[in-house]
Amino acid sequence: MNEEQIFLSILATLATSLVFLTFFNLPLAFSETTTDTATVNVSVAPKVEISILPDVFNFTDLNPGTVGPFLNFEIKNIGSVNVSNIFAYVDTLDKEIERPYGTSNASKYAAGGVLLITNETDTQPWFLGRIEWNLTYDVPNKNFSAVNNPVAWGYFRNTSYEYLWVIGNGTTNCTDGYFAIEDDPDTGSVDTRTPDDTQITNEGTDGYWGLFSVNRDTAPLKDYCVAVYWDCTKIYIYKYDKRNNFTSCSNSEYLYFHSLSPGEILSAKLTAYIPLGIPYGNLTQAILTIEATGSY
Repeated sequence: MNEEQIFLSILATLATSLVFLTFFNLPLAFSETTTDTATVNVSVAPKVEISILPDVFNFTDLNPGTVGPFLNFEIKNIGSVNVSNIFAYVDTLDKEIERPYGTSNASKYAAGGVLLITNETDTQPWFLGRIEWNLTYDVPNKNFSAVNNPVAWGYFRNTSYEYLWVIGNGTTNCTDGYFAIEDDPDTGSVDTRTPDDTQITNEGTDGYWGLFSVNRDTAPLKDYCVAVYWDCTKIYIYKYDKRNNFTSCSNSEYLYFHSLSPGEILSAKLTAYIPLGIPYGNLTQAILTIEATGSY
């Protein structure tokens, strides 16, 4: 081995030693994880709230004497507690404050008076709150012998049919009086102008309204409640209005009686019955109210 080879060998040995020493002098890296847990509590406050979906309904250009389309909607429990005793009404009594007959102004009529509702089990729609006013003129060929002291009369107008009714005054006023209605649509003959009070019961008063239940199978208002105003000027026809002053009528019902859980939805339908002889144009806008009771 010559001197050059000896020198190269020494260099190689030194380089190897340097690499070895460098490797073993580097700090070693270790990987390790750690965990911990925390308890999280969430409390939901009790809240009673429902919503109507959609919240706008439009019935447009309906012809007199016809039935409007059935519009589907939902009643949803958007609160946090169960609700029950769900009932429905419109603001007809607030909007139609005077007799609208004989006017060409459609806004004199409350839209609520032509609205009807059905729940998931109904086989027919029910008026949400219809007013019929007494007539200010005499009706020929009438027979009001079914009631004592007849003082007011008018027609229940159901699209293309009209049924004559009569109110008999009571001891105090018309709240403790009598109510009768014809079974047959009016043709002008005495046979269709003889209101009957059979199975129509006065079930009490709140001081302003006398509440009658109609249970005669042949009556056009069978299973309805008819509230007669104290001064005999109008009647209010309803089924699902359970506000305090209308609950004494045994025919009044809840739209839904069973409990509705948070997030649960009920289905219903809305339609409109347009009577004959109503002026064209926009009726005064109605507000539909659905009311429920929460329990927790």
